[in-house]
Amino acid sequence: MRTAVATEFIKTVETQYADKIQTIRGAWPDWWTDGFASGAREAAVSRITHSNVIANQVGLSFAKMLGAELPADIHKQIAGINNALLFYDEHTFGHSESVRNPYGLETWEQRSLKQSYAWEAYRYTGLLGETVMGLLQSFTPKAKLPSVAVFNTLNWDYSGVAKVYIDHQILPKEKDFEIVDAAGNKVPAQAGEVRSDGTYWYLYVRNVPALGCERYFIKVKDAPRPVVERIIQLADTHIENDWYAVDFNLQRGTIKHLFDKELNCSLLTDDAKWELGEFVYEIIDSRHPMEKYQAPQFLRRNPEKIRFEQFEKGEIWDTYRFRATTSAGIGEDNLMVEFRIYNVEKKIEVLYRLRKKAVIDPEAVYVSFPYQVENGKIFLDVPGGNIEAGVDQIKGSSNDWYTVQNFATVRNNRSQVVMCSQEIPLMQFGAINTGRYQAGAVPQSTNMYSWSMNNYWVTNFNADQVGEIQWSYFINSSDDSSLEYATKFAWSNRIPFLTRVLPAGERNDGTNQVKKILKMNSENVLLVNMTPVENENAVMLQLREIGGQMVDLSFSSDIVHVKKAEVCDVVGETVKGEQAALKLKPWESKFIKIYW
Repeated sequence: MRTAVATEFIKTVETQYADKIQTIRGAWPDWWTDGFASGAREAAVSRITHSNVIANQVGLSFAKMLGAELPADIHKQIAGINNALLFYDEHTFGHSESVRNPYGLETWEQRSLKQSYAWEAYRYTGLLGETVMGLLQSFTPKAKLPSVAVFNTLNWDYSGVAKVYIDHQILPKEKDFEIVDAAGNKVPAQAGEVRSDGTYWYLYVRNVPALGCERYFIKVKDAPRPVVERIIQLADTHIENDWYAVDFNLQRGTIKHLFDKELNCSLLTDDAKWELGEFVYEIIDSRHPMEKYQAPQFLRRNPEKIRFEQFEKGEIWDTYRFRATTSAGIGEDNLMVEFRIYNVEKKIEVLYRLRKKAVIDPEAVYVSFPYQVENGKIFLDVPGGNIEAGVDQIKGSSNDWYTVQNFATVRNNRSQVVMCSQEIPLMQFGAINTGRYQAGAVPQSTNMYSWSMNNYWVTNFNADQVGEIQWSYFINSSDDSSLEYATKFAWSNRIPFLTRVLPAGERNDGTNQVKKILKMNSENVLLVNMTPVENENAVMLQLREIGGQMVDLSFSSDIVHVKKAEVCDVVGETVKGEQAALKLKPWESKFIKIYW
């Protein structure tokens, strides 16, 4: 026996034992990711930051292609954000005594340090976003009317909700108004949070060009703003729009029935124990059975004192809001559940706000989504691809819970129901499976359960969570059962539009209005990321094929003359040989450098 470095071991295995090593192909879902739910607030802000960084790096690439001089330290800023995210996202959450001594000095020092990485990344991403939009603003000319510039950082045209903060000097809060596109078509607008100096507005923008920009104009009228329709009692629990028929359960604050009018079928299990959107609070007798890979004794209950609080009519969505009291929270009315039934597209959003109390005894929170799809199978998005739950994974890897990157879908060959969450990564499929520990198990049904919070493991994770936290889910159903459809739905709801309000200025005829900045294949290709290359007239793209088909890649631009596009590795070094072809095989990922 002698000492050796790791590389010597690897070289020995490669040269002497390569033909004796078994090849195993499959995903490796990680059991340890249950710990993300012990820091639900920071996990949420980390996921939001990841989405914002993707959008901002694409926006920075736009600015460079338009001819902007990027700040000298901008690449260092991006590296700092990514380093902070990596330090938060790694496994260990705290001291080895984090559960048996949850308020000890070492536990709190390490817990605070861990959390600081998520907030550091979030804060610096906000500053990066201001830099990006400041650069892009100079290439977006003013018009006679105040306007909103909306940048689409995804590689397909799509319609969706853009969030923008508009100062009350530009859009007075008492006056009626219209927001219109260049053709004069009215854009649905809905107010969010109101501050003393401005309001956050949600705009439903249609067909914003892929990797491009669209402009919308604010017309203030000399008339008072109409009063928003609100009611505090829901006389009829059955409501319908163009796509769905919904039945609310006022006693449980849930959706009892959900009927898809286009698919002509119900989407939910009849008489499900836990209905759609139901908040489930769970406590167990002890953490120790789980150390032995055994199931503890569970007690699960729904909230108490559930009441319907308010209906609010909106141009984009109608809001149905419930209040409840749960023993997981502080005080009365500590839980808000809000169902947003969209009027502009086929989508339902479910939003939660919980005022959590500190509990160090083992506890968990689930949210129920009892989807029912005949002969359906559950697929989920993991980093770099998609898998069928319980099938496309290594035996013995986690199947009680999964870390969902962007979406989960239950699908057959005729339709699918897609769900995604911006904030919550953990889901369980088929049933609540915590403590099952059965290698090779597959989902028992097409029901899904979001695992929003827990403190179950015995070390290295947080023993409690406290304070108000908000999270949400988006739901859609379609006769397009492809994974490409599910991927695009999820990314369209997770990656934000970049927005900027521009005050009125000199009239512009629109001749220098930017529309599309980069053109590329949009069918069955996902732009995972794009970033400017330091000290070169180039941007680097990470692409993934999402439709299971071969793709010939091509790139062009109305802004710059594309000299060449070449395949590179993750650090930007040129790839040679067969891998250098500008093609994507089914499900393949590649890095591409585009020069001008």
